[in-house]
Amino acid sequence: MPRTGPRLPGLLPLFLATVLAVTACTSAGDEPAAPKSRPATTPTGKPDRQHPVAAFLQPGREAVMMTDAAGRTWKAADLEPSTATSSFNAAQVPRELVWSPDASRLAWIDTSGVSETGQIHLLDVRSGQLASRPCPCAGLGFLGEDAVSLANDGRSLLLFPPSGKARRIALDERLPPYSQLATGGTDDVTLFSLLPEGDEIHRGEGTLVVADREGEVRPLLPDKGTTSFAEAQRQPGGEAVAWADLESSGACWPVQTVQTHPGTSGAGPRRGLPGDAAFRHALVEKPRMVTHLAWAGDGLTLTYSALSTCQVMAPERTASYHLRDGRWTYLGSGMLGIAFGAEGRVVRLKDPVYAKADITNAADPTTGTLTLTTGGSELVLGKGVSVFALTPAESAAARPPKSPAAQPGAGVAAVDDHGARLPAAVRQLARDIAEAAARGDSDRLVELCDPCSTGEHDWIRSGDGARNVLRAIRTHPMRQPGGDLLYPGLTMCVDEPGKDISCTPQQLHDAAALRLKPGLAPGMEYSGSSYTASDAVLVPLTLRLEKGTARWTGLAAG
Repeated sequence: MPRTGPRLPGLLPLFLATVLAVTACTSAGDEPAAPKSRPATTPTGKPDRQHPVAAFLQPGREAVMMTDAAGRTWKAADLEPSTATSSFNAAQVPRELVWSPDASRLAWIDTSGVSETGQIHLLDVRSGQLASRPCPCAGLGFLGEDAVSLANDGRSLLLFPPSGKARRIALDERLPPYSQLATGGTDDVTLFSLLPEGDEIHRGEGTLVVADREGEVRPLLPDKGTTSFAEAQRQPGGEAVAWADLESSGACWPVQTVQTHPGTSGAGPRRGLPGDAAFRHALVEKPRMVTHLAWAGDGLTLTYSALSTCQVMAPERTASYHLRDGRWTYLGSGMLGIAFGAEGRVVRLKDPVYAKADITNAADPTTGTLTLTTGGSELVLGKGVSVFALTPAESAAARPPKSPAAQPGAGVAAVDDHGARLPAAVRQLARDIAEAAARGDSDRLVELCDPCSTGEHDWIRSGDGARNVLRAIRTHPMRQPGGDLLYPGLTMCVDEPGKDISCTPQQLHDAAALRLKPGLAPGMEYSGSSYTASDAVLVPLTLRLEKGTARWTGLAAG
């Protein structure tokens, strides 16, 4: 895929912290599916603090929380301020929580900037004791039971054992600046090694290498294999690695794609994207972000999303999947993340609250409501949650979904192109037109198009007439000054928030339904991509409401 913008490795952590966003949630296809009824209240009783199944972060409460298998939650630790300041701030919100293999320890890092020394926090889950210390860390994971990071100078691994002093493992190969620890492992760790720019190496590109306890560094990818790195996860108890490859970047044009690798040095990674209606409907061909990535047994759960700070968001602009052996199973839309656990447990982060931000300023993270589905009930674990992580044992014991969630349906809209409710008579007429067009019943369509000219009737009876009528009537109409309703209502809109012609969620739906390709807004001062309905080669349909009766009065020039 061609690169579409400058690489910004120094801004990457800040960039990733500000662009992750999505909207409300639909049911996923795991067993059991998320109930459509109102979630049950959190169960009573004392939580099993010795056996948590997940940890999550609530920045508003400045708290690290945990839950047991029954959905009982407790505060495990307070988020601690930086040693350089006396108070906690949004820039220090950890971007990940990392479990030790046996879930006896939980680790996270906060930092106020790429060039500054942040802190590593190590929580003993059994005793509840929290140890925090300054750490020139780049990335975080576990090497066996030892918390581990890459030193900022790239010369050594930093180890933090359960007991005893921290120590270094000198690497036999120094990694360049901005390299980082990607993910941990039982006997070795995976590192992202930044490559010098030039000779077809773009800014921000690097390769993946493996380092063991002896400090020996060996390549993971094939010779001259390159990638860009955003997030990685090692399969619990296994060697496979999955990561989000930042294929291209720039202010508002990142393109992330999940890649998987068996963990054998020299083997090639496996890259793929879903090609179903939900992925197309989300309009995340370019740009897109991976907002959550987690192992589920020998498969993965992941979520692709548009960017809230750069694009207009709607629930359908995210798509979550289970990926196993190259097979994609759609799990639902509108989630910040979803993960499967043991005994059919499902954790979902949904109902997000967006933070207004841009890439030049630190801002509060996007948060949502975290729920646990277990025993047929959906329990609310917490609101204002930014990240969550299941324990390795939970992830390893997860089962794949039995069936996919329902794909976005193709029906007749109940609202116009700005979300206002359409009269019942108009909705009924639109349904009648859609049903006849779906059957290819040209005679019925001609009967419904009244009054229409002979030329309009001929167009309806033409080879593609019924198909084009169906495409148009399944979109959202525009209200004309005289009261007419024009299908489709989309003329041109910009996929950029806060502009005078920003796309509405309804227009985005129509752009996806009409399979419009994003383009630029020529001659206009917009940086975002635009969607133009004329690209669909449609003849718009006109409906009119007269004294409570809806009529299809013909075609409109388009």
